[in-house]
Amino acid sequence: MRSKEERTLEKIDIIFLESSLETIPKEIKGSSKKTKTYNEILDINIHYKNMLKLRDFSKRGRPDIIHYSLLNILEKPFVTNGYVNVYMHVYDDRVYKFNNNIRIPKNYDRFKGLMAQLLKYNKVPPESEDPLIFLVSKNLNEFVKNRKILLLSENGEDFNVEGVINIAIKEGLTIGIGAFAHGDFKQEIDKIAYKKARLYKGLKLKAWDITCAISSKLMEMGIF
Repeated sequence: MRSKEERTLEKIDIIFLESSLETIPKEIKGSSKKTKTYNEILDINIHYKNMLKLRDFSKRGRPDIIHYSLLNILEKPFVTNGYVNVYMHVYDDRVYKFNNNIRIPKNYDRFKGLMAQLLKYNKVPPESEDPLIFLVSKNLNEFVKNRKILLLSENGEDFNVEGVINIAIKEGLTIGIGAFAHGDFKQEIDKIAYKKARLYKGLKLKAWDITCAISSKLMEMGIF
């Protein structure tokens, strides 16, 4: 295991990009009869027919992707001990940060209810002075102003997971993971990438698989 002095230099920021998370858009809200809090979140399993009329609907309505991904990284010792900070970029371009001590609900409906509250108030709990999740930037351009993004992309240079972690530490890069179902990153996100890295020779993997691989490697490297 690495010494405490070594580990203090090994801080990493990870952001989930284009997370398929949003409240039901006004274009289809009137056609939805669901009123419970967790059903305020757009979910393709519930709103599929109505979603067909939405722009880039194939990238939307998949809150399960960010849910599973967060479950694979939050509550890990490298997060709770402050070596890894986790951020979430959502569909409408806002960026949120997770408190390092947060415990994300494992129940999917409870998670969606929490996200509905977050998107409404920009922090949860809404009245807390030390919220578990809170807004850090109104848009991604604002977030990356003083950052360099290492974008995990099928169009990047080949890296293994340890290589991604090492270059992020060495060069102070924020690791960007796509958290949407289909398609490519928006052009705006491609443009802000400082570097692009391709894992497993471009093998198509889910966001939570990539997150799990990074989590496992961080533990193996003793960054906790």
